[in-house]
Amino acid sequence: MHTLNLGILAHVDAGKTSLTERLLLEAGAIAHLGSVDRGDTHTDTLALERERGITIQSAVVSFRIPAHGDDDVVVNLIDTPGHPDFIAEVERVLDVLDEVDLVLVMSVFPGFGGQKFMPEVLGKVRALRERGFERHIEMDGGLNAATLPLCAEAGTNVFVAGSAIFGASDLRTTIQGFRASAASARAGARA
Repeated sequence: MHTLNLGILAHVDAGKTSLTERLLLEAGAIAHLGSVDRGDTHTDTLALERERGITIQSAVVSFRIPAHGDDDVVVNLIDTPGHPDFIAEVERVLDVLDEVDLVLVMSVFPGFGGQKFMPEVLGKVRALRERGFERHIEMDGGLNAATLPLCAEAGTNVFVAGSAIFGASDLRTTIQGFRASAASARAGARA
């Protein structure tokens, strides 16, 4: 059995809790998809969280992804608040970074392709790297030829760029260009 520790950091209303719910449902850990708007998510348990539709305290959920043989994966996922009023809660989560394998940073509102990149999330990536986090940081949303180098320079090393790639006339050239751009930006950041 393998363990995968994931943390989700993003701006307010990015869909961190909704993504957590979807992962739990797809993994078979829950029978119904909770909704922030309905106040019935599995990770927002405080009455105030359910009333206001926001995450106030971080929550950890664990679930198993079955695989062939003994290769099941246990996923420990940390859902964090996005509202600046609760930054102390996010800081508390950052103290366990040595246990996290990947941090997902959402740079758009999930679920809608082709959105504009939200540059304010780059500070979260820089803060992770400044704290000594050396594992994977994944940036998802709004990535293109202009924003991908900014993410790489900040410290992102895993990129999700759906619209920019699948909207291109030449996928191979676009992907090669993104890889070269990210490598160049990372090299410039180290210099």
